Amino acid sequence: MFDVKALHIAMEIWGCIFCLIAAICIFFSSINQKKRKLLVYMQLATSMLLLMDTFAWAYRGYPGTVGYYMVRISNCLVFLLSDVILLLFHAYVCSYIFKQESHEKKPIRVNVAAWVCIAGIIMVIISQFTDLYYYFDADNIYHRNTFYPLSVAVAIITMAIDCSLLIQYHRRLNKLILISMVSYIIFPAMSAVLLLFYYGISLGNIAVAISMIFMFAMAIVVQSKLLRRKERELYDLKIDVMISQIKPHFIYNTLTAIKYMCRTNPQQAEETLDEFAGYLRGNIDALTLKENIPFERELEHVKSYLAIEKKRFGERVNVAYDIKVSDFLLPPITLQPIVENAVKHGITKKLEGGTIRISTEDVGEEYVVRVEDNGVGFSSDCNRDKDSRKHVGISNVRSRIESMRGGKLNVYSVPGKGTTVELRLPKNAKKSTIKNS
Repeated sequence: MFDVKALHIAMEIWGCIFCLIAAICIFFSSINQKKRKLLVYMQLATSMLLLMDTFAWAYRGYPGTVGYYMVRISNCLVFLLSDVILLLFHAYVCSYIFKQESHEKKPIRVNVAAWVCIAGIIMVIISQFTDLYYYFDADNIYHRNTFYPLSVAVAIITMAIDCSLLIQYHRRLNKLILISMVSYIIFPAMSAVLLLFYYGISLGNIAVAISMIFMFAMAIVVQSKLLRRKERELYDLKIDVMISQIKPHFIYNTLTAIKYMCRTNPQQAEETLDEFAGYLRGNIDALTLKENIPFERELEHVKSYLAIEKKRFGERVNVAYDIKVSDFLLPPITLQPIVENAVKHGITKKLEGGTIRISTEDVGEEYVVRVEDNGVGFSSDCNRDKDSRKHVGISNVRSRIESMRGGKLNVYSVPGKGTTVELRLPKNAKKSTIKNS
């Protein structure tokens, strides 16, 4: 004979396992931290809800002390977790619609939905002492009580508010995320209609589990698309870096200098040509490398560049090195643009020139790379839009340091005294595999 109770319990156990796996997968994903936490909490709460509902059905009518406590504890947690999930879902919807840093005034119904959920949780607790929602007979059988519709009203009011928010602000949401959120409203509503014709299976809890798994799947799909888009942007950014660094005027000036050296000092011309080839190779390699590279490799590229500038400007360009640590990784073409800025917009702006000091140190949790110059400096409130092109290199470096290394770029400058650019690279950042070029 077909056992409906056994089928019901089996469905809930499988739903519990799927939601638990979803929570683990989301926890280790790269989804936005706040959204990730809410999604993990919802999956865990749903997993616990299905487990408790399984106990509620398994111990329904179970005699003795064990049956007495198990059926009451499990049913209490089922009602409690249902309202907790409503509150978490409401927070999840708001996290997508309203930006955390925004001062936008939120509709009053946002707070109303939260307070309705909290009121529902309080009424569940009160019900354990007053039989407000349900009661148990002498055989430990669950029965709905007079005010059971209040528990349903909590869900209806909260979902209606969330539905209105999704309709009003649907343009702010990714379509897949929007569909997954709507499923949390539609699936339980459909189960409620079915329960009008057939009572005896917790279709509402199963519907919630299905929508949670759907939300998990859509969040992962959206995150995968976002990662692919960021990879394309990173590749485009590398092209921009190369174009911004291999500037026509620099190539022209270098080749002109080499031409002059061929007549006056052929050996120096040969050395400069080798250095220029190394410089170009470092820039071109940036297009093919998708990983961080050793600091020593980036430093060699910088030395090639500085050797050329030293020949062009003579004693006006001086360099000092204080390399205390070099066993770390950083994105390609990050140090060179900083050094180039120090030469072009720092020391060579002074008639007598100046000195660039490149240093590294281990400060515990981070590696720090500094490029200091005693050039003209600049004011922090100056209008950089007048010549935005000279800041493209630094902007690109900052973007790649943050996205590829999880680090930070800080700039300190004093007019007339010079500029310091500081790279802070965390040690615990994931190290990429190095490609051979």
